[in-house]
Amino acid sequence: MQTGKSPGPDGFPCEFFKKFADQISPILLAVFEESLAFGSLPLTMRQAVISLIPKQDKNPLECSSYRPISLLNVDSKILSKMLAGRLEMVLPSVIAEDQTGFIKGRHSFSNLRRLFNILYDPTPPDVPEVLLSLDAEKAFDRVEWDYLFFTLKQFGFGERFISWINILYSSPLAAVRTNNNLSPYFSLHRGTRQGCPLSPLLFAIAIEPLALALRGEVNFRGIQRYDLVNKVSLYADDMLLYVSDPLNSLPIVLNLLEEFGKVSGYKVNLHKCEIMPINSEAKLIDLNSFPFRVSPQKFKYLGIWVTHSFKDIFKANYSPLLTQLKQDLERWGLLPLSLGGRINTIKMNVLPKFLYVFQCIPLYLSKSFFTDVDKLISRFLWNNKNPRIRKNILQQHRQHGGLSLPNFQYYYWAANIRAMLFWKELQSHNATSKWLQMEISSCFHTSLHSLLCSKFPFFESTSKYTTNPIVKHSLKIWKQFRRNFSLKDLSKYAPVKRNHQFLPSTTDKAFCEWSRKGIAAVEDLFIDGTFASFDQLVVKFNIPRSHFFRFLQLRSFISTSFTYFPSCPPETLLDSILKLKINCKGTIGKLYSLINTHNLRSLIFLKKQWEEDLGLEMSEEIWGNILDRIHSSSICLRHMVIQFKIVHRLHWSKVRLAKLFSNINPICDRCKQSTATLSHMFWSCLKLDNFWSSIFRALSDVLQTPIKPSGICAIFGVTPQGINLNSRAKNIVAFGTLIARRRILLKWKDEFPPTFKIWINDLLQYLVLEKIRFSTRGCTQEFYTTWNPFLSYVKKLDVTIADKFQD
Repeated sequence: MQTGKSPGPDGFPCEFFKKFADQISPILLAVFEESLAFGSLPLTMRQAVISLIPKQDKNPLECSSYRPISLLNVDSKILSKMLAGRLEMVLPSVIAEDQTGFIKGRHSFSNLRRLFNILYDPTPPDVPEVLLSLDAEKAFDRVEWDYLFFTLKQFGFGERFISWINILYSSPLAAVRTNNNLSPYFSLHRGTRQGCPLSPLLFAIAIEPLALALRGEVNFRGIQRYDLVNKVSLYADDMLLYVSDPLNSLPIVLNLLEEFGKVSGYKVNLHKCEIMPINSEAKLIDLNSFPFRVSPQKFKYLGIWVTHSFKDIFKANYSPLLTQLKQDLERWGLLPLSLGGRINTIKMNVLPKFLYVFQCIPLYLSKSFFTDVDKLISRFLWNNKNPRIRKNILQQHRQHGGLSLPNFQYYYWAANIRAMLFWKELQSHNATSKWLQMEISSCFHTSLHSLLCSKFPFFESTSKYTTNPIVKHSLKIWKQFRRNFSLKDLSKYAPVKRNHQFLPSTTDKAFCEWSRKGIAAVEDLFIDGTFASFDQLVVKFNIPRSHFFRFLQLRSFISTSFTYFPSCPPETLLDSILKLKINCKGTIGKLYSLINTHNLRSLIFLKKQWEEDLGLEMSEEIWGNILDRIHSSSICLRHMVIQFKIVHRLHWSKVRLAKLFSNINPICDRCKQSTATLSHMFWSCLKLDNFWSSIFRALSDVLQTPIKPSGICAIFGVTPQGINLNSRAKNIVAFGTLIARRRILLKWKDEFPPTFKIWINDLLQYLVLEKIRFSTRGCTQEFYTTWNPFLSYVKKLDVTIADKFQD
């Protein structure tokens, strides 16, 4: 279970149960077993506090404008979570593919991609077609329990499993919190609690009979594309109907909804439902005769504006997003945020909005769009001043010396490539997602998998292989991505069947047989890194000897496609992407990481500049530790930015200023002897000798290990080689020297250096943040274990210690 969540009425958070799991688990198990025997949970486990969350753009004076979230006690959530974990494993085999909400391995983008394939790739308008978006009234709160348990039984769930769910819904109680006022507890008699891990899964089961009835009603005509009839799409309670012949089909739909509502409690807000005519035949019908709101141009579905014309989809979705971004950044720009805080603002408040649209809309975006986004973000990051460091360095991952500033174009490519990878994994004969079946069926003369793997130019015109605008735009995005990284060669994961660049495979069915026997891709023809002989393939894959000529054809194709032939070609970025599994968690993040790492900017120039400045050589291990310490020295974001700026040499030394302005003297203002390079300003200045000597003596006493003063340790917080310290001790050294560097920066232009006593006081002040870091991990005691030696050392110095550090 996730930590950091609000506790239920008893006030015990998840962290409490995790901390004392060994002691609590046996007691909790006994409580669950007794509850099952008696058919009811204890009183406190049946209680919940309902918090009201306002819905966006709704009237705050109306009760319906709030979403009730139940805060359950963690002990009852543990039971719900266990049941939910078991239920989600079997739900994909129980609930049809039309439902994608909260079902493991299914995605919301599937619904929108299916919708776009139907809406923007229409058949000739011989039959009127409309889309109907249904709005359910308090869908989760209206589910009748008798109906729910009957449905569970009809779907084949066992009596014992149903009994466990039954005790969760036996005499539940709830109270409503309003402005810190808590109402008396009252009984609930229907609905699934929003906030319970089981709730969305149970609702998916409860609404599935309606979907079954709609799909099975022969008089309700769906919309046909590529020999595939579409009737209904669901994301939890968001239902979209694809309707042909609406004059005859819609009355049947309304009747089904009414009958279903009588037994289940489901109710539709007819005046909030939206209907859109798809083709010209539908526009001739008086749709106002139905109790729905007619939206001929656009309507909102799953947070995306669906427009009647594909060319308007950018204006409806991306233009408002850019306008909102500009307004938000102007407003946030007035806040006193550090560079790190501004980057986190982009990551947490801006990226998720764009990423969701990237995933849902397969629309080609030109480079100018991302240039505009980058300009807005750059102005925000640097507070309308000139950038101090290159954008691509900021965008590098933290472990590579960057600040993980999101690269929006890379995320755009990753989000769209994730959907395209489904083309590779599934062929038309076993594809289950209807959007995928339609896109595969729309491709002719080749396969979509082959187009992904092809050698450049892999198509002269998209119209040669498909007329589907969704597939066209996806291929255009793929071409844009590959061209950006010069990925022009054939992938070793290219299929050996239905490959337009290997013409025999498009007509000769024998290659389909090869694929079934295990030679699905070019890579399968290499054994131990070398192109296999025909005899080897016969032995390994049981290929008929009569197929020798086909082997020669393949060998000829591969030998002209790969420079390294007969050796297996080395893996490229293209290959790394194409071999990713699509149903694993975090696919977009993995794709983004692959793309971002491929374009990694080397920081070797920084390493050489520091080596020249310090007059020594640094090993790759030390340099790696230096980059790691940017983010691991302190929990404070401002401290992280300080160290980032130090490593990247962003502070202005007098030597650097003297190169720009002739009137600047490069001699140090403190010692008035040496030139003020960065290493001199931070470390080697004679006026800093006492300061650093005192600090290293203190660290040596605290850790009871002699630590020899060194420039690498003083400037970067990296423990000198040859000193055997554990990770806790190294963290003390890193944190202590970071606080010292911060004090030096505060007195950057002063004639007098900082003092040891100020360093001690600074360190005590910022240990508060360290204590928070350990507390958020639920290991406050470890803080004292780590820092007690230092606190004891300070007591000996007769320096006042705040009460907050007393164990």
